[in-house]
Amino acid sequence: MCLAQAEHAVATARDLAVQAMASVTHNPIYMMPDDDHPHGRCLSTGGYHNALAAPAMDAVSGVWADLCLICQRLCVGLLNGRASGYPDFLLSGRRVGEVDGHGAVGYLPMAIVGFMEEARSAASRTFIPAADASVFGQDDVTAPAFLAWPKTMKSGTCLDACLAILAVASSQALFVTGRERVPDGLVPLLADIRRIVPAVTDDRVLGPELGQLAGHLTGEVLAEDCVEENTA
Repeated sequence: MCLAQAEHAVATARDLAVQAMASVTHNPIYMMPDDDHPHGRCLSTGGYHNALAAPAMDAVSGVWADLCLICQRLCVGLLNGRASGYPDFLLSGRRVGEVDGHGAVGYLPMAIVGFMEEARSAASRTFIPAADASVFGQDDVTAPAFLAWPKTMKSGTCLDACLAILAVASSQALFVTGRERVPDGLVPLLADIRRIVPAVTDDRVLGPELGQLAGHLTGEVLAEDCVEENTA
């Protein structure tokens, strides 16, 4: 249900963006790249701002926060031996097959909670700004989209962090059970995870590695979005 809701929210936001960017009645408008402007141009038309933009971005922020919760529940399940059938807390040993209390990753769900709460905070509804910034008492209102966008980016990067933590827990579950074979489509992902965060065989600080993996996932998402835009 959460994944379907997320797909719907993202698709709705994308459709609204495509419609708005192709309309000369919205402000600003985006001009496609040309020889003189390889990145395109944004031009002010004096038209109206898109009233649907902020609610669409708020909806995306909301589903990102919900998916953070799903990551937390899945991570807890992996670490709970009664639910997963794996060693409790995914404890490994200095050699595969040993469980000697080394390589603890039981704190991973707690790290997710922090990012989840940040995402939930960012997912609050964006209101039309009440302040009047005009010296002469401007009689219209400020567009809320400029406030909604950074909140959407914040909730998105929080989700990337939660996914990175869940990915490490999943990688560790494969490692401690000696099951290294994954479906072909997941082989590159597992390779990236293990390259940035190697399997945990002894106690070590994972924070910097998890941060690097989260940044890698964010970069992959943004790069994919750029490819989709260039091929559209």
